Amino acid sequence: MQIFVNPNYDFVKWRFHAVAFSAFIILLGLGMYLTRGLRMGIDFSGGANVVLKFREQVPFDALRSQIANASVQRYGKAEENAVLIRLPKQGSEGDYAGQLVQRLNVSLNPESATKHDLNYQGRDTLAEILKNADPDRKGTGPAAHDYYYTMAQSVISRRSELGLFSNMSQVTSAPGVSSSAGKVISEKAFLGKFNVLNQESVGPQVGKELQQKAIWAVILSTIAMGIYITFRFDLGFGIAAMICIVHDVLIALAFLVLIRGEFSLNIVAALLLIVGYSVNDTVVTYDRVRENARKLKARVPFGEQLNNAMNQTLSRTILTSGSVILVLISLVVFGGKVIHEFSLVLLVGVLSGTYSTLMIVPAVAVAWEEYVSKRRGGKAPRRAEANRSEPLPRKPAPERAKRA
Repeated sequence: MQIFVNPNYDFVKWRFHAVAFSAFIILLGLGMYLTRGLRMGIDFSGGANVVLKFREQVPFDALRSQIANASVQRYGKAEENAVLIRLPKQGSEGDYAGQLVQRLNVSLNPESATKHDLNYQGRDTLAEILKNADPDRKGTGPAAHDYYYTMAQSVISRRSELGLFSNMSQVTSAPGVSSSAGKVISEKAFLGKFNVLNQESVGPQVGKELQQKAIWAVILSTIAMGIYITFRFDLGFGIAAMICIVHDVLIALAFLVLIRGEFSLNIVAALLLIVGYSVNDTVVTYDRVRENARKLKARVPFGEQLNNAMNQTLSRTILTSGSVILVLISLVVFGGKVIHEFSLVLLVGVLSGTYSTLMIVPAVAVAWEEYVSKRRGGKAPRRAEANRSEPLPRKPAPERAKRA
């Protein structure tokens, strides 16, 4: 599919404007980082995250009074009655999330001391209650254990579908729950005020190690891409590719700082995807430069060679990037809160990668070519000759001796 018919845009001409624009965005992000900092997720800072879903309105005042040192905020839409509780970095390793949930369950659900909480406790405890009561007269053998275990699993699966139980009829109508078993559940269990949607704890030492590994993952992947481009093409292209990758990562991080996003493992995954995607169009452009150079018969300025290659691959660049951008926009709109920042950062990275291929690559590659030319006294090698293997001129055949 050809979007542009014989395009002839002068990308090299606007390279300095592009560099100035990118520098402004990166410096703006750096200024925001120095003044406001970067919000570190639990993966890197340590601490605990707990997401609770309540049957009724979230008791924010009660939660904040019991965990004064934690951040308590609404999670999702107001009608979902969910809350995110974030505990700060702790001084030692431990299951902070589990301890917090246990403490809240005791304070908000006093009935849990004598009854089974269907919105909080799991399958095994419910199966044991049903087995001891034996409402369906199954006896005490292994078959009875399996029977009530399956019934308890059906109840918990139903809770997972609903998020939490809001009335007892939702429990007793779960598949496989008999009427006699439903009576036992109604007598010996109750519906707690909340259900745990998610809980995670990261100790300070683990968070520090994850932070270091994340940084090294981005750095080493960038260097690896540069080395690959260097061996695949030449040193100048390798350096240009590395600078463009760093440019795209910095643009994505600057955007994350500007929106006050949280730097987590999801964002690291997005940055690594940006590293891989950023070099994709660059490789295609470099390959077209080399392919065109083999066909040239006269000396052509390197900037013009780049312009020709980028114009020839422009349709492919727009189609590839456009399809990816459409998918990412769908993730931003419909993906939900969990991957919202991941999708946004990846979207900005893809846009930046496309822009850097068209505008930043020429700036770096042409600057490198000019630098090499000055080092060699203004005699840079013609890429048309360096990349083309021309046959050696044939020696003229000796004339045949004339016959007398």
